[in-house]
Parts: sequence; C-alpha cells; structure tokens
Amino acid sequence: MTLTASGRRAFGLLIGLLLAGCVSVGKTVLDTSFQANPVPRDDVYVYMPGDTVPEHTRVAILDAEGDADLFNNADLLNKLREEAGKLGANAIIIGELEDPSTGARVAKAILGTTANRTGQAVAIFVPSRSRTRQQEGDRRP
Repeated sequence: MTLTASGRRAFGLLIGLLLAGCVSVGKTVLDTSFQANPVPRDDVYVYMPGDTVPEHTRVAILDAEGDADLFNNADLLNKLREEAGKLGANAIIIGELEDPSTGARVAKAILGTTANRTGQAVAIFVPSRSRTRQQEGDRRP
C-alpha cells in the first residue's frame, strides 16, 4: 500500500500527536520501606498549599509534564493522583502547577520546540484518611 503525500502528512501528524499526547511523571521515592496496595486515582485526596495535613508518611516526590496545547492543569492533577495511587499513596500535597512561558510558546510555534505545562506534588499516605473513608464513606474533593 502506498500513501499519498497528504496521507503521509496525516499519518505523521497522527503519530506526532500520539507521541506528544501523554503526560509523563517522574518519581523520586522517599520511603523505600513503604508498601501499600494501589489506590484508585479517584480515591487519592488532594491537599492544596496551606491546607492542614494530618499525620502522614511521605512516599514520593512527583514531577509531571505534558504539552500545554493538549493538557490542562486538571489533566496534570489527575495524572499526579494516578501515579501516587500506583505507589499506594492515598493523598497528594500539590505543589507548583506552571504554564510554559510566552517565549516557550512562541518558540514552539516558530521552531517546533516543546512548550510543556508542569506540575509537582508529594505523594503521601494518610492513615486517618483510610479509616475515615471506610467508616464515613467517600468525601473526595
């Protein structure tokens, strides 16, 4: 099968979107002795900066990034929650969520470079959240 020039462009665009269309998360594990069952993304609670956080174990530092044209802060937040849950953390303390600079967006438009949105969080395990959820039902944000 031979693709026409426009077919090759469309195929290349599709492959490019698939490769660029993911949010990647880097993890730095803080407590290698921590072990817990995975937690579904929707059960990972989000603490905002300034919130009072109950006693907890710090599990990992998470750094997420994704193309700013394809993902918003909610997408980054959900990916951070998902990755925290995979580690057995039942909450995250959200840190910085940053959009790319105007210069990065201009460079992307002209030069085809990346312009990523980034987010950081600390994955934590809060024993009282596990007990509370089981005793009182689900109260996610």
